[in-house]
Amino acid sequence: MEVIQTILRIIYVLIFFIAVFISLKFEMGEEKKDERGKSISNKSYGIVFPLMPLGWFLIELYEQFIGQLDYDTYKLVIWFLISGLMILHAIIITVLRRKY
Repeated sequence: MEVIQTILRIIYVLIFFIAVFISLKFEMGEEKKDERGKSISNKSYGIVFPLMPLGWFLIELYEQFIGQLDYDTYKLVIWFLISGLMILHAIIITVLRRKY
């Protein structure tokens, strides 16, 4: 079981780094500078940005009303929140680039 968890963690980290690469390539490339790129960027940020405080709020609700999180678990949950939003951001950019 430990081996499967390690493999899944490695896959998740690889997906995260691919998402960071996609996002940075789009943000620093020529494509973002035109109207189409600005529209894609605005729509992507418009979807992802409100999810950050919502996710943090849900984590705090869980901690206050359901169960306590120790420090290491809290750090892990916040890491998954931020990295998950980065992955979602890259997915949205990729989808919108193909759509427009």
